[in-house]
Amino acid sequence: MSVLRSTRYVGKSNLSVPFPPNRRIPSADALAAAPLPRRVAEALQAVHSLAFELVVSPFDRVIPQMEDRLTHLRDRGAQHSVGVSYMEQAQLLARRHAQFVAAFAEAIDADLAALRETARSPQRAPDAQAMPSFQELRLVDEDETDEATEVKAIAMRQESRAPLPVHLLCQRFAVLAESPAFEPGRLPVGPQRLCELMLEAADACGFSLALRIALLREFDRTVLTEYPGIAEAFNDQLDRLRIMPGLTYVPLRARARVATDWSGGATPEAERPHTGWASAPPTDADMSTFRMLQDMLASRRSMADRFRGGGFASGASPDGGVDNGAAAQQQRGARPELSTAVLLDILRDAGDEIRGLDVDSIRQWALLQARHRTGEAVALSQADADVFELLGLMYAQLQRDVRNDSPANAMLDTLRLPLLRLALSDAGVFLRATHAGREILNAVAEAGARWHGTDDVDPQLLLHLQRIVDSIARAHDDVGAAFRSGVAALDSQQQAVARRAEISERRNVEAARGKDKLAVARHVGTTVIDEALATTRVPAFHRGMLRHAWADVLTLAHLRNGDDSPEWTALVDATRALVRAAAGKGAAPDLVLLVDHWLVTVGYHADDAGRIARILTGAVDEETDDAATRTELAMRLKVRARLGEEAGGDGAAEARLDTKGEAQAERIRALPTGTWVETLDEAGNPVRRRLSWQSEVTGQLLFVNLRGQRVADGTVNELAQQLAAGRAHVVTAAEGRLVDRAWRVALASLAAGGKNKTGQIA
Repeated sequence: MSVLRSTRYVGKSNLSVPFPPNRRIPSADALAAAPLPRRVAEALQAVHSLAFELVVSPFDRVIPQMEDRLTHLRDRGAQHSVGVSYMEQAQLLARRHAQFVAAFAEAIDADLAALRETARSPQRAPDAQAMPSFQELRLVDEDETDEATEVKAIAMRQESRAPLPVHLLCQRFAVLAESPAFEPGRLPVGPQRLCELMLEAADACGFSLALRIALLREFDRTVLTEYPGIAEAFNDQLDRLRIMPGLTYVPLRARARVATDWSGGATPEAERPHTGWASAPPTDADMSTFRMLQDMLASRRSMADRFRGGGFASGASPDGGVDNGAAAQQQRGARPELSTAVLLDILRDAGDEIRGLDVDSIRQWALLQARHRTGEAVALSQADADVFELLGLMYAQLQRDVRNDSPANAMLDTLRLPLLRLALSDAGVFLRATHAGREILNAVAEAGARWHGTDDVDPQLLLHLQRIVDSIARAHDDVGAAFRSGVAALDSQQQAVARRAEISERRNVEAARGKDKLAVARHVGTTVIDEALATTRVPAFHRGMLRHAWADVLTLAHLRNGDDSPEWTALVDATRALVRAAAGKGAAPDLVLLVDHWLVTVGYHADDAGRIARILTGAVDEETDDAATRTELAMRLKVRARLGEEAGGDGAAEARLDTKGEAQAERIRALPTGTWVETLDEAGNPVRRRLSWQSEVTGQLLFVNLRGQRVADGTVNELAQQLAAGRAHVVTAAEGRLVDRAWRVALASLAAGGKNKTGQIA
């Protein structure tokens, strides 16, 4: 959830364009003739001029280099036909270079002029959902590439590099078009539309598919590599023209109330599944007052003193350390109290000598430094001693959930001293879950959480975290400001990481859906064949032909047409006729061409397809159909990959679930999309995966990691069995934020100590 807030903003783009400005900007005739309000027309004219400067003109300057590369391909030993083709394309590009550049600029002009018509027109459905006709279905050459696929890949990559500038442009163009916010794919100056407009210009110039793809890749490499700066420049231009001036993006945190009592019991709200990419939103619902924390610490000290029988407490240790028992409190009264200001001054001047020390060791070091300064032993104030103890408890619990081999572990060590300085000057670290210190601590800890693998965490996020931690560690005076600056820098990076993860997840979900449709189609086709064979005895050779070759045909036909189409009905009838022919109950020579055509369509060699068609229809030539020929054909069918077999379309029955397992299966089906599930790996270590998709038809599941990358597949029944056996559990909102989880455990241990303070002591 987010809001767009308009405030005054003054700034310059970080664009670095390696070309001088072009002073020969063509006129925008389409914009001049468009029936647009004056301010809108002026703004779009400025956008057109800037697009020519930053997009068209730089591409114009690199086209000669591309012509040279195409020409030299022939000289590098390419096949004669290929070399001639490249030579022809290079010559065509050279002849129509100026025409192509002008057409590109005109296409941008026309697209901007039609801005309002585009906004009012319904969005076109994705081309991927349109199924080709039977005549259009063919095998694709190895070197053939689909333009639409290339454009989508480029657009997705460039949009993920500049999510915020693109988002702001979508809002600003919506104002110009008097429409809701644009989708990035329809934004006139977005990566996708720029690629599409460039390809339209190339097609109008008569360039071949290979040349258009080459131009597209060159456009991506030389121009769109600067797209974040280009998008910022467009935003700056519109800002100067008073189109939503000062527009900024302000994320709103969800205010989920995750309340827990001192014993760690979670409220029902905290039991909801955790679905976010990052940790659950912070909440202050389980925070107490600092006084209450001090009372709990005092109760624990009292309990510890009783176990010691009131004897010696280590508060009078010769190294100047201070124990937490009652004896230490008595001796604290006899020693001068070290002021918080002096303590902070000592910690501020600490160097590498305390790097890697735990909280208690830092406390002892600080007291020793104070003794050297004053010449006598000193004691910490009660409040400062409590800060050391509370932070030590939090860190001890937090580091149990962080992998030792993670870069986050070293960052936590680096943060220990700055956090101590922050907590001594601001106890809000313990009282507010939204405190900047806890935000940074949580982000670092979660980057190394033991339930995430080494490849699960975005390396760019780790790099930014390291920079933030180093910046905080170098802060000499106002460490609080350093933490707040770190949070501001972290927010934008986390949004970019989430955006990249969502894009990757979306690709994997689409692939899983396609795989699931293929599995369903294969299952339906196999069922049709099994039903036809159930009442008819067929020779084993013919049965194998039907279940291998003809099953591929039915799979493809169902995938293309569904089970309500005339084509599918005709093939089902043909299946029954083929079974009767195989059983010797009448040949079906009229089906030879149909069977042959479909087998070629699914990828069978023409000779094999013709032979199989004649065998299945009973129109076989006895002179050429001998045992050796059939054996050879059967062996080729056996080793041939079957359509959809990698999708698990054989329909193998899963183990039946008991009552407890059925209940867990129903729970899984009701889980919201994106729920995190924690399972155990082969070594018994916890692993968290995001349940990104589940099929309502086959029960297949798709799991991804923090980066949206596919890490596992499964089924509802398999996961239900794991949940019922306690080998997996659904991650709840209360578990989603690592630092709060560690803090609750620390508080629970304090509360337990306080409750037992009146118990019997041996």
